[in-house]
Amino acid sequence: MTLLEIMACALALCLAGMLLLSQAMDRHCSQLLARAEPGALQRALLRLWGAGLLVLALWLCLQGWGASVGFVAWLGWLSVGALGVAWLLAYAPRGGALLVALAGLAALVWTGIRVWAA
Repeated sequence: MTLLEIMACALALCLAGMLLLSQAMDRHCSQLLARAEPGALQRALLRLWGAGLLVLALWLCLQGWGASVGFVAWLGWLSVGALGVAWLLAYAPRGGALLVALAGLAALVWTGIRVWAA
């Protein structure tokens, strides 16, 4: 993968991961869904998938930049992802969540294709 692909996929995966983690919380779940509280199983799955996407973004950053720079770049993408999701939930909850979900899915598929082809 090129460095630009790694950056785009890491950002999209961090955004999607932060969105999933936010949906495990009652307050943010009520912004997107009609029911305000996710069940215990749904909450656990959202946290698991969110953490998995963040770990995949970390792996991408480590593959692209190495351990020292990759970890710092991942922390930067985490910060951008958290701020982006917070902004989207405040100003455009439904449309922003759809956009982030599609970007995360595209990054997941693109990463899978590029890693599998290599």
